[in-house]
Amino acid sequence: MRRTVLPSLRGWLQSTALLSVIAGYVLLLLVNAALGDLQRKQQHLKLAASLLQQASTGALDAGPLLSLGLEARVLADGELQSPTLQPWPSGQQWLLSRSSFQLPNSERRLLELRQDVTASLQQQQLSQLLLVAAAGASILFTSLLLRPVLKRGLVLPLNDLDQELQALEADTLGEHLLDPSRQPQELRAIAEAFNNLQQRLAAAWQRERSFVDGVAHELRTPITVISGHSQRLQRQVLADPARDSVNSITAEARRMGQLLTSLRELARCDGGRLQLHPALLDADEKLLLAYEQACAHAGERLQLPLPSVQRLPLFSADATRLQQSLQLLISNALSFSTGSVRLFAEVSGDQLVLHVQDSGPGIAEAERALVLQRFQRGSTAAGQRGAGIGLALVDELTRAMNGEVVIAEAPGGGADLQLRFKVAAAAP
Repeated sequence: MRRTVLPSLRGWLQSTALLSVIAGYVLLLLVNAALGDLQRKQQHLKLAASLLQQASTGALDAGPLLSLGLEARVLADGELQSPTLQPWPSGQQWLLSRSSFQLPNSERRLLELRQDVTASLQQQQLSQLLLVAAAGASILFTSLLLRPVLKRGLVLPLNDLDQELQALEADTLGEHLLDPSRQPQELRAIAEAFNNLQQRLAAAWQRERSFVDGVAHELRTPITVISGHSQRLQRQVLADPARDSVNSITAEARRMGQLLTSLRELARCDGGRLQLHPALLDADEKLLLAYEQACAHAGERLQLPLPSVQRLPLFSADATRLQQSLQLLISNALSFSTGSVRLFAEVSGDQLVLHVQDSGPGIAEAERALVLQRFQRGSTAAGQRGAGIGLALVDELTRAMNGEVVIAEAPGGGADLQLRFKVAAAAP
């Protein structure tokens, strides 16, 4: 279905106003021309009536009329004619009419009257030219006046409303309400509806955060109990079917524990309860620690090149949250790729960049912003287990540490997930 593209409201108002002014002046010109023509014909008929009285008594003298631009003569027969404009080859314009009258001997005659209206028409044309000039000046003035009026009364309030909407975040819902009294009368209803929507969304968001936080807290204990019992059973001698079941229970309990941990951390981020302890960190040391922690389940797939001779500068972050973010990225890379996963760090401008590169299908450029949202997964994750909150948690934690997550394409294919932080100090 083809969508109809609506025009700009500002342009529509300007064009409508200008067209209204033009239409008004066109109508004024038409009315002025019609009134001038009607006035000439009425004056002509009055002259004809006066001359008919003289002609009916036989006292019509056409000589003095020539000085007034009139020509009158009596015809024995002919057709009656209302005042009609007739051009002459010399460029003059004449009104011609024929009227019937009765002589004293009861004979019928026609009075033909011609009136030179060239001066009147020229005067009318001059007035029309003046009206056209006035119309042009009025259109120009209206166009210049409409621009600041529409900008002050429509564009600026809408821009302010747009900025309020752009600055709206989930954590600030209901905190920055618009003042309807400061809005134009036409936008007050929109401002009130926007405030009501903010308050409803804030209440719904608060209920959702409370629910997630409560569920994560309540399920933590039973998951821990299940995980503990399964690990105890793993240390016992069991038959192969029973050991497979225990291993599955342990794996699922571990996965559920990680999911609950991520949900709890997201709830802390949403509630402003995330505790951070920033410090100056060494990138090579933190990558080595992440490698050692993940190497147990990653095996030889995880690669950490030797650090360069030149030490990298320090950066500021929370060591615990940084390790949590790196482990999530490593786990994500191991899950969605079959090749090696490479860890390394480099300096790019005034930023220190921690890379987690895999050799999988990568993440499409159109989906890179999407996968950083909660419960969203890319098209390449089809068929893989996951809740879609790992990268969202990494993004939340990194932004809380004044960093950013960047998703790029690794050389040779695959995803390159980067944690970028501002350089805080020179290398020790």
